[in-house]
Amino acid sequence: MSDIIGKEPILIVGGFGSNYSLYNQLQQLLGQVSGRVVKVAPITLFEWSGVIASDSYGALLRVLDLAVRDILAEQHARKVILVAHSAGGVLCRIYLGDQPYGPRRLVYNGFNHVSALVTLGTPHTTTRLGRQGGLNQIAFVQARYPGAYWRFMHYISVMGRGIYGVQQGQPPERGAWQSYAMIDGSGEQWGDGVVPLTAGLLEGSRKVIIPGLRHDPRPDLPWYGTNAAIVRGWWEQVELALREPTQGQRT
Repeated sequence: MSDIIGKEPILIVGGFGSNYSLYNQLQQLLGQVSGRVVKVAPITLFEWSGVIASDSYGALLRVLDLAVRDILAEQHARKVILVAHSAGGVLCRIYLGDQPYGPRRLVYNGFNHVSALVTLGTPHTTTRLGRQGGLNQIAFVQARYPGAYWRFMHYISVMGRGIYGVQQGQPPERGAWQSYAMIDGSGEQWGDGVVPLTAGLLEGSRKVIIPGLRHDPRPDLPWYGTNAAIVRGWWEQVELALREPTQGQRT
């Protein structure tokens, strides 16, 4: 317990269409590997479902903001490390921002409470617009907060290189082709089966590519949270990044 005291806690933020219970195993493994307190933002499938109708992450932002404030108060910490999976990384980048978002013109200034953003299979860029796959939300952060936007913050983007998109291939390769093409315009490339490497490696971040990983838990290939060895593989890169000086200080 003494090793945990003084370390910034970690908050896991789930991906599109997920329920926070999906990340229980990752929470446990990351706690063991990092030696830090790890919580999961309580975002449910119900809240994600609302995005389809609203084309907005507004409701999710409120849940995320409360989760950040709760873990900081509980741990008596000033900053938290966000570990976000898939579209959860896009949600976090909106939360970090200082510009109005959505119909309610929400501003959370989350950069005040976060020391690092770690993304696992997050689509950071897109060549398309539309409600499908949260493309409009990706385009929003791409335009407003390009790359590793906050120079006083650590950004680490982790991507699996597990599936090459093939239009007429087997189901995993065909599904990857469709998803890559939707996000990036080109389906014939490597990625994690949902997000292509070209979109998942944030410009200016510490980029981590892990061979053989797919986007989410499936029986064919491991994902970012399958076991302690995989989690340790990318978390060690996070620890290295945290030891490095940032490019600037917030004034």
